[in-house]
Amino acid sequence: MSEVLPCLILAGGLGTRLRSVLGDEMPKALASIGGRPFLSWMLHGLVQQGVPEIVLAIGHGQRHIRDFVATSCGGIEVSFVEEHEPLGTGGAIVHALRSHGAPDMIVMNGDTISNLDLRGLSAFHRSSKADLVIAATTVADGSRYGTLTFDAQTRRLCAFHEKREGHGFINAGTYALKAASVLECELPNRFSFEQDFLAKRVASMDMRVFPDVTEFIDIGIPQDYARAQTVIPQMLEANDREA
Repeated sequence: MSEVLPCLILAGGLGTRLRSVLGDEMPKALASIGGRPFLSWMLHGLVQQGVPEIVLAIGHGQRHIRDFVATSCGGIEVSFVEEHEPLGTGGAIVHALRSHGAPDMIVMNGDTISNLDLRGLSAFHRSSKADLVIAATTVADGSRYGTLTFDAQTRRLCAFHEKREGHGFINAGTYALKAASVLECELPNRFSFEQDFLAKRVASMDMRVFPDVTEFIDIGIPQDYARAQTVIPQMLEANDREA
């Protein structure tokens, strides 16, 4: 049985669009969902899937995250990589990969949760020998997210498309990647992984798509944060019953 890769969670975001809910100090990863911090749901889901190692990339509100892990996550082994200034999603990933040293990792946005099979993603990453695998899900309207296309047989990524209406596959905010494939690129200290890295390297890197996510939600805007109050507990509790 294929082992799940170590998992890096990007938990350093400012949560600007949720300030009305969180206030200025509380990090987005600790937003309350069904009476529990969002990060609690994430960590529980990772442990449930057998993730062997969890790394949190922390920046804004890192003291709150450290306190939460120390007092509320007994039995879950978590390590930290600190950002001393905002680095964007790309800079945060590069900094964490350099600090941690694992040759392959799963990387997850700290405001997104799904029913992604991490063991299946890890196995596909290994068997495809790709530089990077993008977990994807389908939506009826891609105008908020932008969509991607890929070869149905090899699952090789063909293109990213600007936000446009209509059904399509979207990036579900989780990747399996080879650290060397990212670190060997010349990159600025601060950049967007999605816009400045992925979109510009479709032709030069072997990127594949793992299109098996059927339930997906991010809490980045107030409307979805409100919807997450019921969706996330239902999703995770259903997974518990199936485990």
